[in-house]
Amino acid sequence: MTEGATPAASAEEPAAGGAPGRLDPERSACVLIGVDDYQHLPPLRSVPRNLRDLEKALADPDLWGVPDGRRWVVANPSTHGELTGPIYDAAKLAEDTLLVYYAGHGLLEVRDDQLYLTLPSSVRDRSETSLAYGVLRTILRESRRSVKRQIVILDCCYSGRALETVMAGTATRVPEKRQVEIEGSYVLTSTTESARAMAPPEEAHTAFTGELIAVLTGGDPGNTEQELLTLNQIYRLLKTRLAEKGLPEPQRLDKNGVGDLLFVRNQQGPRPSVQPSPAPARRAVTPLVAAALFLGLLLGAAVGYQVHGWISPGTRTDQIPGPCDAAGRARLLSVSDQLDQPPQNEYLGNPVEGLSALALTGDGSQALVLRDNEPAQVFALDLGPAEALEPAVTGTQLLYGPDGEPFESFDGEGMLVEEGGETILAAAESGPAIRRFGISDGRQIGDPLPLPDAFLPAPGGAAQHERNIESLTATPDGAHLFAGLEGPLVGDADVHGRHQVRIQRYTGEPGGDYALDRQYGYQTEVGLYLVELAAVDENRLLALERGFLTGLGNAIRLYEVDLTDAQDVTGRGLPRNAGDLLARKELLFDMAHCPEGDVVSDEAQPNQILDNVEGMALGPELRGTGNEGRRVLYLVSDDNGRHTQTTRLYSLAVALD
Repeated sequence: MTEGATPAASAEEPAAGGAPGRLDPERSACVLIGVDDYQHLPPLRSVPRNLRDLEKALADPDLWGVPDGRRWVVANPSTHGELTGPIYDAAKLAEDTLLVYYAGHGLLEVRDDQLYLTLPSSVRDRSETSLAYGVLRTILRESRRSVKRQIVILDCCYSGRALETVMAGTATRVPEKRQVEIEGSYVLTSTTESARAMAPPEEAHTAFTGELIAVLTGGDPGNTEQELLTLNQIYRLLKTRLAEKGLPEPQRLDKNGVGDLLFVRNQQGPRPSVQPSPAPARRAVTPLVAAALFLGLLLGAAVGYQVHGWISPGTRTDQIPGPCDAAGRARLLSVSDQLDQPPQNEYLGNPVEGLSALALTGDGSQALVLRDNEPAQVFALDLGPAEALEPAVTGTQLLYGPDGEPFESFDGEGMLVEEGGETILAAAESGPAIRRFGISDGRQIGDPLPLPDAFLPAPGGAAQHERNIESLTATPDGAHLFAGLEGPLVGDADVHGRHQVRIQRYTGEPGGDYALDRQYGYQTEVGLYLVELAAVDENRLLALERGFLTGLGNAIRLYEVDLTDAQDVTGRGLPRNAGDLLARKELLFDMAHCPEGDVVSDEAQPNQILDNVEGMALGPELRGTGNEGRRVLYLVSDDNGRHTQTTRLYSLAVALD
C-alpha cells in the first residue's frame, strides 16, 4: 500500500466568516456524481442513497454548510459531457474549495493501465465508453487558476490508481508520477489500486460512503474537545472503522497541507458559543453560469445528449406533489396517515390494521381493504380526492367459510372486486387458496379456484409456507386473473439474491369459473419479493416489489411487466440461466426517490414516506388536475399491528404507455 505524504499544514488566513484555517463553505462548491443504472455492468442500487445523504451532510450548516446554488448532484450521466459539465460550472463559482465526488464502477484499461470512471452505457475493455480519470485530472488542473484547493473523493473499484500512474509504454509504476498533481489538493479513495470497492446489497450505502457519511454526521467519539475535524482526522476514523469491519482500506493523497485544514464540525465536540447562522437564501445563478447551462442544453439538444440526469444546483423535491423518477412518469400526489390515527384507526371496536390488499369500487373513489391477520375481514373506505387523500372507514364485513363459520386461519394477501361489485376474490396464504365471497354477507361462494400442485407447500408441493400467494389482480374485462407468488418455489434458482418467482394466469369470466392458463417466470431485484400485481391489460402488469432490513428500512419499487413474448413455464424449472424464460420488466419508480413530505416514520427508512407497502390498486384516468392522461395509483402499507409501523395510504399519478 502506498499513501501520499502529508506535509505540515501551511499557514492559512482566516476564511471570511469562518474559523481560522477552515475550508470556507460559503465560497466553495461541490459536485456529486453517481452511476447506478448500468446497461452492461451490474447495477449499484445503493449509489442514489449515497448521493442524497452525502449532499445532505455537506449542505447541513451544522456540519459544513455549502449553500444552495453551489451544490450539483449528477445522477447517471449518459455522456462524458454530462459528467464533466457540472465540474466546469462549479469551478467557476468556487473560490475556496472545489469538492468532486464519484461513486460507480471503476474499470482498468489493459492498454494504458489507467483508471476509468464508468457511465451507464460503459462496456469492459472498451475505453471509449468510459471517462479516463486523466480527463478529470486535467479539468481540475485547469481550475486551479481560480480555486485555492480541490478535494476528490472516489468510491469505485481500483480507485487507489488515482494516486499514481504508469509511464507510457512500460508496465513499471512510478509512484512519483501522480495522476493528481494539483496545488492544494486532497484525494481520498475507497480502495487501493488493485482492490475492488464493496457495495453490499443489504446495505443502504456502499461500504466506503456509508462509513464516510457516518463519520461526517457522527463525529469523533474519542475526541470531545475539538470543535472541528480535518480531512486527515476523518481519513483516520474511516480507516479504523473500515478495518474493524474487514472492508477495503481507504487511501489518501495530501498535497500542500489541505488535509490539515479544518473541515466539518465535530458532532462529538463542544458547541460553538455563537451558533452558525442559517443557510443563506438560494442564490441567483450568475449570468455567466446561466449562459453556460443554457448553452449546454442547446448543445445537448443539437447532438442528442440526454441531460435529464442533471439535477440543477440547489434543486430539491421534498414537497408533495412531486416526481418519483427522473423521467417524470410517476408523481406522488398525496400521503395520509389518517387510518393510523384516532378515530379512523378503529371502526365499531375493530382495529383498522394489518391492511395487505386494496381494491377499488364504484367510481374509484371508494375501496375495500383486506386484513392479513385474524379475523378475516374487509373494511370499506372513502378515499377522498386523489390529490388530497382523506381516507375514512365507512363499513366492515367479516369473511366466513361456506358453512358460515369464521376462518381459524386466513392470512389474506390479495383481493379484487369482480365486475358488478357484488363479489370479491381474495387470495390467502393459509391453505393457500383463492376464494370468492359475497360482499353483502362475507360468505364464501363455491369452491376455491384451482391451484397448480407446485403452489401448495411441502410435502404436497414446492411453495414456501410464508412466501405463498401474495398478489391477485384481473384484467379490466375480467377475462384473465393473475396470481403471484411472493417467493420462489423449491428448486427454482436464486440468482445472487434475486428471486425467480411465478405468476399464474387464469382464464374465465367474472363471477364464474376460472381455469388455469399460462404461467410466467418473474425475477425480483436483490433482496426484494413480489408482493402485489395490478393488470393494465392482458399482456401488461404493474409489479410491486418490497424488502425490509432492520436498521435500514424498506425498499419499495414498482415495475412495468410485459408478457407479450413471455414463455409459458408451467411444469418447467427456472434455473440460474433462465433469462429467456422470464418476463421483461422496466422500473417505473423507486419510492425512495419520491418527495418526503411531512410524514414521519418511527423506523429508520431511506425516505420518511416509506413503510411496509403491500396493497396496490390502479384507478381511472385523472382529469382536470394537470395530470390528464395519467392514471391514479393507490398504495397501502401493512402495519402488522405494530406501533413502530404505520397504516399509510398513498396516491400517485402514473403515465403508462
